[in-house]
Amino acid sequence: MGTAGDILDLLQESVVVRSPDGTIRKWNKASEALYGWTGADAEGRPIHDLLKTRREQIEPLEAALRDSHRWEGDVVRRRADGMLITVHVRCTRRGDDGDLVETGVEVSAQRRLEDALNRAEHRYYNVFQAMAVSFWELDFTPVGAMVQRLIRNGYDLPRHFAENPAFVRDMIRATRVIDINDQSVQLLGRGDKREMLTSLEPYWPAESQHVYAESVLAAIAGKPHYATETRLSSIDGRQFDVWFTACFPPEMLARGKLLIGIINISADKKAKTALETSERRYRRLFHFLPVAMVQLDRSELAAVFAAMKADGVDDLPGYFETHPEFYDYAANAIRVVEANRRAAELFHAKDESQLIGPAGRLWSESGAIIRQSMAARFSGAARFESEMKIRTFDGQICDVLYVAFFPEAFDDEAIGLSCFVDISERVKAQAMLAAVQAEFAHAARVSMLGELTASIAHEVNQPLGAILTNGEAALRWLNRPEPDLAELRALSTRTVSDAHRAADIIRRIRSMATRGRPEQTPLGLNGVVEDVMLFLEPELRRQNVEAALHLAPDLPNVFGDRVQLQQVFANLAVNAMQAMTQSERRRLTIRTFGMDGRAVGAEVADTGSGIAAEHLPCLFQSFFTTKDGGMGIGLAICQSIVEAHGGRIEAENIAAGGACFRFSLPVHAEVGV
Repeated sequence: MGTAGDILDLLQESVVVRSPDGTIRKWNKASEALYGWTGADAEGRPIHDLLKTRREQIEPLEAALRDSHRWEGDVVRRRADGMLITVHVRCTRRGDDGDLVETGVEVSAQRRLEDALNRAEHRYYNVFQAMAVSFWELDFTPVGAMVQRLIRNGYDLPRHFAENPAFVRDMIRATRVIDINDQSVQLLGRGDKREMLTSLEPYWPAESQHVYAESVLAAIAGKPHYATETRLSSIDGRQFDVWFTACFPPEMLARGKLLIGIINISADKKAKTALETSERRYRRLFHFLPVAMVQLDRSELAAVFAAMKADGVDDLPGYFETHPEFYDYAANAIRVVEANRRAAELFHAKDESQLIGPAGRLWSESGAIIRQSMAARFSGAARFESEMKIRTFDGQICDVLYVAFFPEAFDDEAIGLSCFVDISERVKAQAMLAAVQAEFAHAARVSMLGELTASIAHEVNQPLGAILTNGEAALRWLNRPEPDLAELRALSTRTVSDAHRAADIIRRIRSMATRGRPEQTPLGLNGVVEDVMLFLEPELRRQNVEAALHLAPDLPNVFGDRVQLQQVFANLAVNAMQAMTQSERRRLTIRTFGMDGRAVGAEVADTGSGIAAEHLPCLFQSFFTTKDGGMGIGLAICQSIVEAHGGRIEAENIAAGGACFRFSLPVHAEVGV
């Protein structure tokens, strides 16, 4: 007979004999094949150290052997080549102090399959039970038998189903519900899952029978699934729209089973219907409103702007100055994707399609305005509005009010609307009104000059008289036997100086009397006041009026017409002098001041009798006057000029006596392009 070791080598299972302390005493050939260690390598070494048995598995194994002399289970060990394997082990101890005999079989592949199956079943259970979709497992066996009989008898199934709705109803009634998930109970039941594990019939209204028939035909045709929109009923008869899906895995169909999924789309369908209604309403408004509108796709430029900001660009107007070619790219990166009928009419296009394409064509006459619009968008604005000019497709120039909306400012899709409102007639009317106002302003200046005739004549006569006197004196010196050249030179110098004085007076009068178009330029309000005071100085002396100027230093500029603003100050000052003719103390005070950096203000105050309370509401009305022979347009023109410059004017009485006229003008701001 062979030795015990030879006998162990004949066994197909791994057999390891080890001492109570774990030292390996015997190691058969199957152990060598299983673990990769030879008997010479293994015998004499602790089994757990050699095979790297997982620590958390060693203690339960050894404790069971101490207590009951027996243990069976899976352990994870490492082969000689480093591979981890799962081994099913049976251990038996012979007596309290005897050796232990361990047999082992590798079950790695089996355990992996079992784990995969468990995971699949777990996933299936989670999907079936936990997803927010109604899942149904159905027994299709009776229906299969019904259909097979029809096939054996040669029936055309689609035609038979269509012509025999009662048969389709029988199939629905024969379909049994095996299992449903919790979502199905919530969607179609009354809270009790068991009452739903019957026939499919209560859930299938007659008008949806064709969907059931089509799903049966899909299964017979070997399709993997069938899906469509239909209506189903809850167990208590409530109907709603669902998305129905039937799955036909071959392994399930072979057992007469199938799985269906139901998603409630009632809310989605209502939302879709509302969206379609809203879209139709938007289309009607877009195409039939009497306003020219285009829909612009700015997604390309929005991406470029985002990249520029990421690269540190924060001043788009400055970037335009250093990269002038960027504007052409930016203007044409914006594309017109849709236009309405009024837009086609405004641009004199053949039809709406002629406007589709790069938007730069629409803005050819107003590059500066569009750069401002892009700068507004770049800074995060949601809207931009400005007047500008457009060139129609047949070459005409029109004035429009341009309004752009930027939905991407709210993280929406970069597709927005731009509107063009034709204001050509309004611009013409404004030009005519401005011309009329200029005429009235000129008339008011001429009227004021008429009132100052005495002062003007006196002021001009002074240098003219001096010139005459100097000329006569020069002639006398020339008639002497020996002319005094030094005296003649001095007389000639004074004559030239007086001539310049007269010319300067005429220039100031002419600037006030001239009729010209207003010229808007940045200018300082203090300089305007100083010019007016030079002009009014003779009248102030003639009427014995003391003038006091309180001009705030470093005032920001305003944007306006110098002559018109001079007219405002001159008219208010002349009115003030006339209001003080009966006053013992005559003091004219002109003050300028800043207003929080947004505007500058001016006051013209007098020490006269003030304004009658009943006259205060009427002061700025055209043709209202309290002076004999007055035209009643001076203060109305002042108000018109101030408001045309973006400001406002008001009047009030001073508690200590007199009146004060106060007006404000916005600060001139440099506008980037």
